[in-house]
Amino acid sequence: MSSDEEDYMSEKFLSQCVPNVRPGLIRNRERQREVEVAAKKAKYNEEIMKKKPRRVMESERLQEGLQKSLNAENKGFALLAKMGYKPGEAIGKSSQGIVEPIGITVKTDRGGLGRDAALKQLAERKREILLQRIKARESTVTITTEEYRKRMTQKAEIRQIEGDLGKCQRTCEGLDLSMEIVQPEMEWFWPPKPKETKEPQEDADEENSDEDDEEDEKEEEFEPSEKLEMLTNYLRSMHLYCHWCGVRYQDFDDIVNGCPGSTKDDH
Repeated sequence: MSSDEEDYMSEKFLSQCVPNVRPGLIRNRERQREVEVAAKKAKYNEEIMKKKPRRVMESERLQEGLQKSLNAENKGFALLAKMGYKPGEAIGKSSQGIVEPIGITVKTDRGGLGRDAALKQLAERKREILLQRIKARESTVTITTEEYRKRMTQKAEIRQIEGDLGKCQRTCEGLDLSMEIVQPEMEWFWPPKPKETKEPQEDADEENSDEDDEEDEKEEEFEPSEKLEMLTNYLRSMHLYCHWCGVRYQDFDDIVNGCPGSTKDDH
């Protein structure tokens, strides 16, 4: 084998074990530069891994601990073993219990403990209202005179409902902000923001293009009475606040015992 072939074979061998080769042992300058860069990157990545944020390290340790099974060194496991428990079996006298421990859910946000339940209740009520609307649209029953008069009477009550809705919106915004909630769960839960003033020419240009979008939004928008019902329920479940009493209660038992009910008629 010639000297050139020996140099080629040695360089090929060294390229396969770059991390373990000192740059000075490689004759080719370009290859030497690649080895130096690779070594610097490896050193940099190692330093970055050592400087992980505390939250990341705690989360990794938590997940690592949750994935490990209990062993004989655990006191609880040792007590179960003395009572005849064997790994993989269900607990209980007749092995009717659970096999795996109850999982742990780590709460990382700053929302209240009742927030999830309040949002779930809100989503269910929203779905019920939308289903009622769909059924009403599909219905072909003719409106009677009595129903027409009833609708006309309801229009007189809209002003009062809108006034109560505005008060609830202002209250909801203040209570949400006190809990560091920066966005309302639904856009109309807080008072509407003032619209930016535009030039007359811009309004004329956008008027025709926005007509169809506004009509679609009006079709999907909730009625004031529906908004008021959903918002008062949200205030009760999320903030323990009753709009009709005008009081924020201390806890769930306090609002159950002290408040007559969740509707205006109850008061």
